[in-house]
Amino acid sequence: MKKFQIKTYRIFSEKISPVQPVRLVFLSDLHGLCFGEGNGRLIQAIEEASPDMVLVGGDMMVGEPSPRLEVAEELLVSLVKEFPVYYTFGNHEHRLMRKPEIYGKQFPKFCAYLRKQGVQFLNNRKVRVDMGTETPLFLWGWDAARRFYRKLRPASMDISDLSDVLGNPAEEGYHILMAHNPQFGKIYFSWGADLVLSGHYHGGVWRFSENRGLIAPNFHLFPAYCCGLFAKGAQRMVVSPGLGEHTLKLRIHNPRELIVIELMHGGNV
Repeated sequence: MKKFQIKTYRIFSEKISPVQPVRLVFLSDLHGLCFGEGNGRLIQAIEEASPDMVLVGGDMMVGEPSPRLEVAEELLVSLVKEFPVYYTFGNHEHRLMRKPEIYGKQFPKFCAYLRKQGVQFLNNRKVRVDMGTETPLFLWGWDAARRFYRKLRPASMDISDLSDVLGNPAEEGYHILMAHNPQFGKIYFSWGADLVLSGHYHGGVWRFSENRGLIAPNFHLFPAYCCGLFAKGAQRMVVSPGLGEHTLKLRIHNPRELIVIELMHGGNV
């Protein structure tokens, strides 16, 4: 039986209301895996976490001619009946959308159906989420171009690659950036995100510690921002080791994780 564990991060910020903390569930890299019939065990764990919203960070399926879309579809339709769901693409969704001549029209149909059910897609755009307090949350989704996922020779990146597409987080509020590839964590911090949510690395396959893993999908060894929680001043970045895997179906000292994030008022500790 496939297993996962729940990992909870408590993150403090003066921007979060002292009377209304925010609870998030972050899903990433499911890759079509099912935990119980209809992903019942995963859904139950999310329900018990009772989040204010569910954030989906990409790679919910495998980008191949048979991508197992029905698993992600069933899961997200179930979740959006109970919680607001915001979805940003990873490289596997990007591949399915970019190459319909290879992968067919099933992925655009999948997206259209989820939109009708109420799932909100954050493909290079932002939404403002008013939490009933003076300080709003802004959710940003970065759908990175193919060149940022190249193996061995990934493209370099600077702040303009983000700001030219997304704009800048200039408005007062708490800004959450979902960016699937954690490789460019320094850029995400410099851009101005209060919280960055990434996945993609699957915990480095072989995880040595909270933040260190063996290898990234681009074959770089001991990648930075591999997994866990990272900080730069008051900013935070959480990198999920994911709930599934593909191709190399191996995890060593590297359990699958459902991420729960509690945003609390206060100075960062």
